Amino acid sequence: MPLSAAGEAERLAALQELAILDTAPEQIYDDVVALAAAICDVPIAIINFVDADRQWGKALVGLASSEAPRAASFCARTIEQPDGLMVVEDTLNDPIWASNPQVTGTPGLKFYAGASITTEEGHALGSVCVADTRGPRQLDKDKLEALRILARQTASHLKARRQAIELGHANDRLHDLATKDHLTGLANRAFFEDALKLELKRRRNGRAALVFCDMDAFKQINDCYGHRAGDQLLQLTAQRLSSAARAGDLVARLGGDEFVVLCPSVNHLEELDRIATRLTAAVCRPAEICDVEIIPSMAVGTAIAQRGDTSSSLLARSDQAMYENKANNGAAAIGRL
Repeated sequence: MPLSAAGEAERLAALQELAILDTAPEQIYDDVVALAAAICDVPIAIINFVDADRQWGKALVGLASSEAPRAASFCARTIEQPDGLMVVEDTLNDPIWASNPQVTGTPGLKFYAGASITTEEGHALGSVCVADTRGPRQLDKDKLEALRILARQTASHLKARRQAIELGHANDRLHDLATKDHLTGLANRAFFEDALKLELKRRRNGRAALVFCDMDAFKQINDCYGHRAGDQLLQLTAQRLSSAARAGDLVARLGGDEFVVLCPSVNHLEELDRIATRLTAAVCRPAEICDVEIIPSMAVGTAIAQRGDTSSSLLARSDQAMYENKANNGAAAIGRL
């Protein structure tokens, strides 16, 4: 019986989660169809997956391709069978299949048998099938059971594939949690400190430098307009710093309203001043936050690596430069040490 619309949507979602359609051949699936062809003594064996409007072959013996419209697909009908098995012993004399394009045209199928590849959740994603172009034939119950077993083995391979994909996604999420600031998406403090240590060990043309950025009057934004406005301002600042930074610079949020930009390969202080000026100009432009127009303000301090600098000492000097600048010159000016 055809699936309901909801059931078909779930089936297609399960198929898409595997990311297997239109992928290169893999030995584990090639072995399945080789066994199917040998056990059933047929020239054609295929693992077909049934997509929304087509069937596509992941592994094939005897054909270069099995792609066909779903409406003409034997396997699309196989996955609708209650027992997960369909056999057409003589396609030319079967009223359902005699006029099928795969019978009357290429490849000219005279016989078909397929077993559904069904997940633990009950989603029939495709089939392991065998076929013959030479004439009608029959398969005894042992061969049909072997076809079912191969379909179950394929389902087990797919389960392992899905678990590997899920594990990869979980690892990606863990990596993001460990290295990214959850609010802005920038590098977090831990990742920045590791990157700075590595940069100080490298030998490049130029030296590592930092631009330490601190938002002015951030507490007042939170007090006047709420924490949602404060969060939006931090996100906007992150976007503007990232857009204004050079290719290869690392923009990070240290915490609160403090940001830092790691600039590799800076040759002199004047170059660092130009970078800081560009960053400041980018941030300190009018912005609409929670339907209120404000002009963000930011104080900046810079420091360029000297012989003997550690990551801690370089960060401390840029931080000190920012505070001295804020104390002496007010917002939106640049201090350096």
